[in-house]
Amino acid sequence: MKALLLGLLLLATNPAPPAGDPGVANEPARPLAGRGLDNLVAFTKLLGDVRYFHPSDQAAAADWGSFAVAGVQRVEAAPDAETLARILEDLFRPLAPTVRVFPTGHQPPLPDALRKPAGGAVRTVAWRHSGVTGQTPQLFLSFRVDDQTLHPAEPARAEQALDAAPFRGKKVRLRAMVRAELPEGNHANLWLTVGRSKRGKGFQDLGDHPFGSGPWHATEITGDVAPDAEWVTFGVALDRQGKVWIDDIALEILGEGDPHRVFNPSFEEGEEGWQPDDWEILDPTEAAGYSLTRSAEQPYSGRWSGLLASADPKTLVPDPGAPFVADLGGGVSALIPLALWADAAGTLPHPGPGTHPPQPDKPAGFTPSGDDRASRLAIAALAWNVFQNFYPYFDVDTPLGRPDWPAVLRTSLREAAADRDDDAFKATMVRMTAALHDGHAGVSHATASQGNLADLATPALTWDWIEDRLVITWADAEKAPGVHPGDTVLSIDGKPAREVVEDAETRISATTPQHRRARTLPNLAIKHKDVELRLEIQPLDGPARTVALRRILPYFGEGSAASLRQKSLPDKIAELRPGIFYVDLSRTTDDDVKGALDRLAAARGVVFDLRDYPGVRHFFLQHLTDRPLYSEQFLVPLATRPDQQGVTWLRTHWALPPLQPRLQGKLAFLIGAETFSAGDTFAEIVDYYKLGTLVGSPTAGITGNVNAVELPGKYRLLWTGMKVLKQDGSLRHGVAIQPTVPVAPTRRGLAEGRDEVLEKGLEVVDDQIRG
Repeated sequence: MKALLLGLLLLATNPAPPAGDPGVANEPARPLAGRGLDNLVAFTKLLGDVRYFHPSDQAAAADWGSFAVAGVQRVEAAPDAETLARILEDLFRPLAPTVRVFPTGHQPPLPDALRKPAGGAVRTVAWRHSGVTGQTPQLFLSFRVDDQTLHPAEPARAEQALDAAPFRGKKVRLRAMVRAELPEGNHANLWLTVGRSKRGKGFQDLGDHPFGSGPWHATEITGDVAPDAEWVTFGVALDRQGKVWIDDIALEILGEGDPHRVFNPSFEEGEEGWQPDDWEILDPTEAAGYSLTRSAEQPYSGRWSGLLASADPKTLVPDPGAPFVADLGGGVSALIPLALWADAAGTLPHPGPGTHPPQPDKPAGFTPSGDDRASRLAIAALAWNVFQNFYPYFDVDTPLGRPDWPAVLRTSLREAAADRDDDAFKATMVRMTAALHDGHAGVSHATASQGNLADLATPALTWDWIEDRLVITWADAEKAPGVHPGDTVLSIDGKPAREVVEDAETRISATTPQHRRARTLPNLAIKHKDVELRLEIQPLDGPARTVALRRILPYFGEGSAASLRQKSLPDKIAELRPGIFYVDLSRTTDDDVKGALDRLAAARGVVFDLRDYPGVRHFFLQHLTDRPLYSEQFLVPLATRPDQQGVTWLRTHWALPPLQPRLQGKLAFLIGAETFSAGDTFAEIVDYYKLGTLVGSPTAGITGNVNAVELPGKYRLLWTGMKVLKQDGSLRHGVAIQPTVPVAPTRRGLAEGRDEVLEKGLEVVDDQIRG
């Protein structure tokens, strides 16, 4: 399993050594209940609403970690709703001067600043969140838009990228038919770039031939492709607002005789209104209101053309005079404008001289940490709001249940207040993410990813849940004496093994029971180097015995138990029977698979191993088919209001046209509970298009891109940042891909050194060949 996932689980099962005594600035733990808890719940909700959706310049530039600590310190002691409302409004005023907080049922009049100013050039500004800015800004991004400019950075581009190999050292011409409907002062253009990975860009024409509104006409760009070019990218661009259509595109090699046409993409395949296959529009651009679709509106030829269009800016920005009304709990509510008027100097009203956000009651240079009560409460509040506004599956009943997120907030705040130190708080944060039932979710911490990883170790063994018990799957005869594959682990350090496993699972976020167990088991043996592990072992044949083992292997990477076990497996690409190949997709790279394609294409059969996270991209699937393949639908949430109210979705999928050479033999795919994320998507495509036989046990049932954000105290949150639907539009989250041929390891098979799932895969392929 990936190091990332292992690192997350460390927090749940192996906390770092106890921290030192709290410093003078650290507030000691004390309980939180009653009015104080209600106050902090109200503060938390307002914190998220203002941070993510109130578009003032002051809020956009705020240090929200510092503000959250200050807020926790000021609101907890409020004795009643009236006092709480006054404290909250005063607290947020430097960042959000038009926000009003009031006892519920006593709504005040709107601030004058929400009325359109008289005279002068003004615009309205609002937030748009494509997910939320995190580890993949090309996919998840938060930004402000206004009702005049839409996307603030550069023109919107619809693009297609090609491998430059056929064009290297040659002159090319990009030709297309285009037409446009554009407001005065706007334009569109055809564009072409040549990329050179080692020397930057080659030829580039990004807008030297602009055109305005008008009927269909031809336009073209001619340029040279460098001998070391890596890719050619081309498309159509739209400056600010309007519509531009494109059709009959050709990328031609110029040379002797007539131009040689090597590429002519069509918009004729697929469905009207969908994004054309193989074309892209950057997600931030799409989130800003642009769309790229197949259009039946006066195509140049065929049924459809491609259409790049902007939305009406005024439909993207709400009315400043219609603020969001939030019931914060604790007897208070708030009016939160989701749009503001702005002039050339920024959002209105402008801050007065000397206006500064509140600061924590801490010494200069104080750093938030889990050893400080106020910091813990602030971090928990910030974390809860990330998921409250951007986790896409709160409406889904997974096999493990549906999150009760409001209840999680109250529980997390109570636990954070009473946690004795940073170690205890890490466990609180882990429990928060576990409540999501998301197979990608987790929390990591700097001390679990930098300072002490070298001190973490495991004994020289691996184990799995087999025949409803914890069973040794591999052991080093010298470094783990007395332990053998097939042995049952009855107890771990004196506790029943089942009890240890089930307790650890409460701290694991997962979408299905099988994936929760798969995420749990690899980490049960991880602690600090040389710490003894005592196991009660029941051999397959013989009496139970107790063994004491030292933790001597690194917990991950080269020399770990997992890597040493791999040495007992077949080579990552191997001919295991005459004409039948084995390909371990977790240990191979793209280059490995590409280098073996000719052999695999000539094989009578291939068994692909998908039982761990794949090291290859999806291109290998394109060699298994003679027709286009499509992935599940990937939907990024587009949030413009708190609490995911009115969320819409940016929809895309993988389009996988067939590639040569095609593998002609019979195919089997080995799957199991650790087939997750990209591997789960690969398995789903195989299952949907019947590309081969699925052998093993159900997959994890979790896929989609992961997002991550940083929090104060060196914490980092991860979660599934998009919703995934099957090709037919049905839910994918929590839906495992089922094997065609179910098979699982047995104790007897392990004791005999057999990989029964692989054996069955080879048998299935062999039987299909024999016919």
